[in-house]
Amino acid sequence: MEIIFTIIGTLITFVSFGYAIYANKKHSKLVNYNREQAWEIYRQSTAVLAAYQKLEKMNIGDKEAVALIAKAEAHANELTFNSIKMIKRFEKKYTKETIKKWAEEGKLDSHESHIKAFQNLVET
Repeated sequence: MEIIFTIIGTLITFVSFGYAIYANKKHSKLVNYNREQAWEIYRQSTAVLAAYQKLEKMNIGDKEAVALIAKAEAHANELTFNSIKMIKRFEKKYTKETIKKWAEEGKLDSHESHIKAFQNLVET
């Protein structure tokens, strides 16, 4: 009877180990997908933000349009910052050195406030 329990226990152990490997691979794929999406959201949000900043500099006579542009720019800023927080969460290494490397590679918007936003989230 003890041999049966030993065999069953061993089988359960192997099945559990196999499932752990499978779950770890799935988790890794999900994290990679989320990382890619965070960078894509950052890219899109900075493009929108740049467009609103250009609009804001134009001479527009309609005060309601100017107010709408300002609100949209604020939302784009918030979206950009939220995407930076997502990048921080899903990147394997998030340090000031990494951020500097991203800036040199052109991965970050060159505007100084973006680099500061990335650096502000670095844990000391």
